[in-house]
Amino acid sequence: METRLDLLTGEEFTPGRRNQRFASRENQVRYNNLLAQQKRDAKRPLDRALDTNRTILKRLLGEAKSVTFSREYLMGAGYDFTAYTQIAQNEKASYWCVYEFALTPQQDSKLKISRR
Repeated sequence: METRLDLLTGEEFTPGRRNQRFASRENQVRYNNLLAQQKRDAKRPLDRALDTNRTILKRLLGEAKSVTFSREYLMGAGYDFTAYTQIAQNEKASYWCVYEFALTPQQDSKLKISRR
């Protein structure tokens, strides 16, 4: 009978099914958990920057419909201009989005913050 190597531990085992890749169910669960953890770890820096940006925009906008701040003010508040969820465009201008918030450039090198 054919033997295989467990993908997690490298131990040799005899599979009970044609598509069996692990010696035990516990090894399969641990292996899949490790893959999921690697994926979360890879996304963590961007997710953290997006969360920080969203928190800053939410605090600055408050209950207002829109507010305007300078780029330097946002940078001083800890805003990361490299982290955004999408770039959108309307008939007037392009703008950066961080979840439900939009940053639209203004003529005087300021940015208007509004909810989408």
